[in-house]
Amino acid sequence: MRSTLLFIPALFSLLFSSSQAQADVYADASGQGLMEAVYRQHQQYPWVYEEQSMIMIDHRGNKNTRKLRRYSRVSESGHSDFLLLFDSPREVKGVALLASRDTTGETRQSFYLPALGPDFIHAVSDTSNQQQDNFLGTDYSIDNLVGEDLDDYRHVRAEDFSLGEIDYYVVDVFNADSNEQPARRHYIRKDNLFITRTDHYDDLGRLKKRQTQHDLTNVQGNMWRANMMMMESQVLNHRTIIKIDRRVFSADYVPAEVFTHEWLLANKEPAMLEPDND
Repeated sequence: MRSTLLFIPALFSLLFSSSQAQADVYADASGQGLMEAVYRQHQQYPWVYEEQSMIMIDHRGNKNTRKLRRYSRVSESGHSDFLLLFDSPREVKGVALLASRDTTGETRQSFYLPALGPDFIHAVSDTSNQQQDNFLGTDYSIDNLVGEDLDDYRHVRAEDFSLGEIDYYVVDVFNADSNEQPARRHYIRKDNLFITRTDHYDDLGRLKKRQTQHDLTNVQGNMWRANMMMMESQVLNHRTIIKIDRRVFSADYVPAEVFTHEWLLANKEPAMLEPDND
């Protein structure tokens, strides 16, 4: 499969020793090796359903809140599907972002705007496109929301970094056809191999926006998830916060039909996805 977010004192010393051992394992790892380890440890469950609140805050502190649903599904063959569907407010209700990645790594993206009729608009990944970089007025690009394929980029190890009591591995991400400025820089916590900060740069190497992950939760084994994500635009002085209100790991909530145009055009309501308990 190709690569397609308070401890009890009595256990602290054991967990600390485990974290130190993990840090030693990756001390000499390459950037590519580190990113592959991150994806192995935190790769998506086969089926994930989330209900989210998206809060956009402008330079004056004005807030705009949206409700949305996120679906992701990965088949045994490695084919993955992704759907982001807005439920409110009324002006964005029914708007959808649909993406798929096949076993060769080829990604297809499209979005649906109900006001423009039943046709889906094909999205071409292009970081220079302002609309793509600020999807529906947010600070997230389509690629930020969908995720990236490791094989589409070069990953170069940078100098490790510490902030407070937390140590990080640092990996620069270059577009495959570029040897100049990195497009992004990931900060990976050494204690759990989770990326909690990503700096995004423009073509001149200036910080364009910063993505951070907060309220981390251990969901199973060594796998972690963030319950809040924030993207801050340094250019627009604007922030977009995504909070996870509900998360379910179950195939019942992510049937294959969800990723079809027919299902989206029918504008199914969240209540229709509740499993039948009768």
